[in-house]
Amino acid sequence: MTASGGAGRFTDTARRQGADAAALLARGAAYALSGLATVVPEALARPTPCAEWDLRALLWHLDDSVAALTEALTGGVVLDEPDRQAAQREAAERSVPDREAGVREAGERAAGERQAAVREAGDPVVAVRAGITRLVEPRGDVAVVTVGDRVLAHADLAVAGAMELAVHGWDVGRATGARPPIPAGLALRLLRYAPRLVPADVRGTLFARPVPAPDATHPGDLLVAYLGRDPAA
Repeated sequence: MTASGGAGRFTDTARRQGADAAALLARGAAYALSGLATVVPEALARPTPCAEWDLRALLWHLDDSVAALTEALTGGVVLDEPDRQAAQREAAERSVPDREAGVREAGERAAGERQAAVREAGDPVVAVRAGITRLVEPRGDVAVVTVGDRVLAHADLAVAGAMELAVHGWDVGRATGARPPIPAGLALRLLRYAPRLVPADVRGTLFARPVPAPDATHPGDLLVAYLGRDPAA
């Protein structure tokens, strides 16, 4: 076996993995979009399976997540919001005098306040739908992605995005009462990746600990239980 032949097979494998991940992301997006179609204005104040968020807050969280995924898959780097703000401040301090840096920071605060006001008055469904459409657009994606201090393969992050869209699509359906299950085929594929991408003992702020669901048989119920939701709730 020649080195070039091995490299070619490696490239083919990476290409197949990328295509598979992109297909999963598209399926997760389709499921999330179907859930958005059930949202009516009066439902935005309803509770969701995420105890700290009503539906409006959940949708704005999903809007943030979709924007971060798009940033990562296109640019190869995504910073957490505190890190992004710190980087902006450091850049300002290096490039302008202190007084001008203070003016810039005040402007950034004002922009943040305006964004909050827009969100309060805006339509999160429209924002999330547009964001998901951008997320799944064909593009020349990068091979690896830096998320904070972690480096992930592009395919892994795309699958994580599919998981995020699927589980929050499920949350939306619970809040609206439509309750469409995560499609079995999609859920089965995501269950294959879940233990590696979301280890049961490392959850952080993204997902709660797995919920026991001894009576669950549908793959979608098994997936949401693993990701901290009670499928019977």
